Amino acid sequence: MNISSETINILKNFSGINANLVFKPGQGLSTISEAKTIMAKATVTEDFPVEFGVYDLSEFLSVMNLVDSPTLVFEDKSVFIHGSGGQKVRYYYSELEILTQPTKDITMPECEVNFNLSADNLDKIKKAAAVLGHAELMFSCEGGDITAKVFDEKDATANTFDIDLGIASTEIFKYVFSISNLKMLHGDYNVSISSKLISNWKNTNTPVEYFIALEKSSKYGV
Repeated sequence: MNISSETINILKNFSGINANLVFKPGQGLSTISEAKTIMAKATVTEDFPVEFGVYDLSEFLSVMNLVDSPTLVFEDKSVFIHGSGGQKVRYYYSELEILTQPTKDITMPECEVNFNLSADNLDKIKKAAAVLGHAELMFSCEGGDITAKVFDEKDATANTFDIDLGIASTEIFKYVFSISNLKMLHGDYNVSISSKLISNWKNTNTPVEYFIALEKSSKYGV
């Protein structure tokens, strides 16, 4: 089996959510953070033949990178990686019991808010958070346009950064996220948010989606 560059990018992204990963037979990949605040799912072109665990996903990707044009052969206890330059690597699976993995799918409740967030605006949000040193993002609306605000929830006098998303809504809400949970793959997203403190972010170009918890300070309605 050869791993596509798109799947490599997804795996790199997943490694930032959780260091380990359990590969299941088939084309689905999923991971969850240790704090259970972000879960990610993807559908890839590769059809993995066996279930196996990787303790350090970043290391696994680096090992694959040691080999020119790597081809993977999955065996009972290890994966054999060989390349066009004669390099060979045998990488042993981890025990599944010591790895963190999603135990069930998330069923989204009814979402009061749905909108599209461009890659450009998401980049600006993350850059503003880094420049200002703030940890929270709030999507809010009072019966007009939806606004994205980077702010410090603990300091009302701290500097803020706002983007008018240009999306009208009749709903009234203040949905707060921790910036540290915004570990999505780069791209445009369709965002659905529920007052049950859960959100779904679907990449519009790549078959990957994220379920991200909201902060308890979030409010819906008057």
